[in-house]
Amino acid sequence: MPSQRSRGGRGIASVYRALSILELFDAHTAELGITEMAERLALHKSTLAGLVYTLESSGYLEQNPTTRKYRLGVKLVERAFVALGHLEVTRVALPHLERLRNWRDETVNLAVLDGDEVVYIERLLSSQTLGMRSEVGKRAMVHSTALGKALLSQLPRSEVDAFLANCDLAPVTPNTITEPQELKHELDLVRSRGYALDMEEDQIGGACIAAPIFDHKGKAIAAVSISVPIARLRPSEISHFGAKVIGTARAISEDLGYAPQDAAKVTQGASR
Repeated sequence: MPSQRSRGGRGIASVYRALSILELFDAHTAELGITEMAERLALHKSTLAGLVYTLESSGYLEQNPTTRKYRLGVKLVERAFVALGHLEVTRVALPHLERLRNWRDETVNLAVLDGDEVVYIERLLSSQTLGMRSEVGKRAMVHSTALGKALLSQLPRSEVDAFLANCDLAPVTPNTITEPQELKHELDLVRSRGYALDMEEDQIGGACIAAPIFDHKGKAIAAVSISVPIARLRPSEISHFGAKVIGTARAISEDLGYAPQDAAKVTQGASR
């Protein structure tokens, strides 16, 4: 609860509460009424109403005139794009992502690691009618995505063990890896071949091939992927797609200051 987070004496309870309201909305919850929000946050309706009014007047929430319920406002979209614009990796990666997308006219993605999830910070869509779709700001599980496995593979073994000890490897589809040892084996494969695979593990009908991106210190800070409908990906092409994604990730990494000699340091760190 927000009040618990403010017990240190430096946090402002009303700010925590306002942020908690915004965090109620996700991919599965587009709109909420005052009563619903008050119940979920265990707040009195009068207190909640004041916070909602403030967020609405500032543009961070807006009211649906038909349902009278509230949804996230366009101000958040504006702020999100400002934040994304400040991420150097997004700026550096964009021309490389465009080339990868144009190579086969398939959707490409750029994501970063956040706990047990990956967050999509850029994506370029395929123009084909049948194509994989993702959204900037979308979150997905680390263990079910190629992007997540590419990033997880570069963590020290001790951090991978800690991740597995604290993360629920819940199935997203029937093909999702849910056993710790199987995931560890998968990460070994990712390290050896340089790219990660998601074969209908996060979305039925979709495949994804991803590779990690490194900064000037040799740390994996993001991952790039290409998403392809299973119907358009022949098994014999997977390694070709993998090589193309690795090449894209390497080019982005080099533009970020990553030097080839850093590769040994990364490999040693991930093996610890």
